[in-house]
Amino acid sequence: MISVKKLRSRKGFTMIELLTSVAVTAIIISVLIGMTRIAMDAWKDSRDKTKASRLAKEALETMSKDLEGIVIRSGNNYEWAFVKSESSNKDGPLNAEMSNPTEILFFTGATDRYDGQIGTKDDKGGDVSTVAYRIVYQDQLNPGENEFPIFALYRDLVNPDETFKKYLSEENLMSGGIYNSSDTSDQENFLVENIFDLTITFIFEYQDNSGQTFTKRVPVTADGSGANRLRIFGDRVEVGGSVLNDPSGNKITRLAGCELSVLVLTDSALTLLKNRNFSDPSELSKFLNENGFHYSKSVILPRP
Repeated sequence: MISVKKLRSRKGFTMIELLTSVAVTAIIISVLIGMTRIAMDAWKDSRDKTKASRLAKEALETMSKDLEGIVIRSGNNYEWAFVKSESSNKDGPLNAEMSNPTEILFFTGATDRYDGQIGTKDDKGGDVSTVAYRIVYQDQLNPGENEFPIFALYRDLVNPDETFKKYLSEENLMSGGIYNSSDTSDQENFLVENIFDLTITFIFEYQDNSGQTFTKRVPVTADGSGANRLRIFGDRVEVGGSVLNDPSGNKITRLAGCELSVLVLTDSALTLLKNRNFSDPSELSKFLNENGFHYSKSVILPRP
């Protein structure tokens, strides 16, 4: 007899099973991609904040250290400090110019004078230096061509020997052209990049007739919320061209402290700022709030 073997039917995936597995796989991949994107965004935000914090710390600590050593001699009509922030000096991309183009000049006992070689043969004597700060929008490597400009804070430190010859005992330091503000933006004076805004508020003290002490805050801004110019002389303080007086009409001359504030932009924000056309200031302000980091520092100044 001839035996016939019964063939077993082959089993496989049905179309429904295949579609289900593909759908499940797609969901898993989508979830993984989403989690990766969230992790990358969190890492980028953390990196941007860390860098901004580092840049702000360098800028604020350098400025506060200079301000803590500020030199002001009373009993004369010489100019000892000059600060201005005027809208005519705004610089930057079209419709995205810096909001507060602050320039600061004062005398200080800088510890890094003579490149830090104090007490060596390179020390030419003296301990009062001139220091100037300014935010500039320019190409750091090639300022002339300005191909890749960035916002940056510059610091010009003039050694005591040159300070004594050129700037001490003068009544009109910056506005009189004795100090050229363009010197601040020389390449060797670069301090910190991505600083878009710098605001300084001076705090003065005075006493009324009863001997009670009061403070007077003077912010220097270009938007009209404060004075656009402040000058400290040995016998007076001028705010916007007028002498600063207390309610009794007496001159206020005692500088007690300062408040510094900077706005640091991320690298990506700086790129967007160059290529984006902002229709109005409110749009620019919203962009800066979303893509920038604000930092501030209070400085207690030496008192006589």
